[in-house]
This record gives sequence, C-alpha cells and structure tokens, in this order.
Amino acid sequence: MTAYYNEIDAYAAGWLRNLINERLIADGEVDTRSIVDVRPADLAGFDPCHFFAGIGGWSLALRGARWPDARPVWTGSCPCQPFSLIGKQAG
Repeated sequence: MTAYYNEIDAYAAGWLRNLINERLIADGEVDTRSIVDVRPADLAGFDPCHFFAGIGGWSLALRGARWPDARPVWTGSCPCQPFSLIGKQAG
C-alpha cells in the first residue's frame, strides 16, 4: 500500500516526508506538482490519495478513526479562496 500526497508548498511537502519517515502518517509518495498537472493515470497504484495534503492531517485523522492505511479513500483540503475572510489573511 502506498498513499499519494499532493502538496505544492515546499515547506509542507518537507513536513509530509518527515512525518512519513517517522511513520506518523501512512507511507507514501509526495508529489509537489500543481494539482492542474496531475492526471488520472498518475494515481494508478495508490490506495489513499490526499490532495492539497498540507502536513498530512487527513492521514493522521483517518488513523485516529481506525481507518486502515490501505483502505481506499480520497481526501482534499482546498486552499482558502481570496474572497473568504481566511483567504484574505486579515485575521
């Protein structure tokens, strides 16, 4: 079983790799390409797929819920849009 993590932010991607190495989140590959460049064929062979993965919060939460690492699931945490209060980073 290998998880797929898509995260464009280099700092967050580094965190993902460290958390994977420490076995704190599901073992997997970190893809730092833009989501617009990811094609369906790129996901072949991956069970869990985490898009906009951040620092692996979904993988950690799924483990906390006793969701097996190898059980298929897709997650996504889309970034805040500029028109939202959080996206404006004014708070």
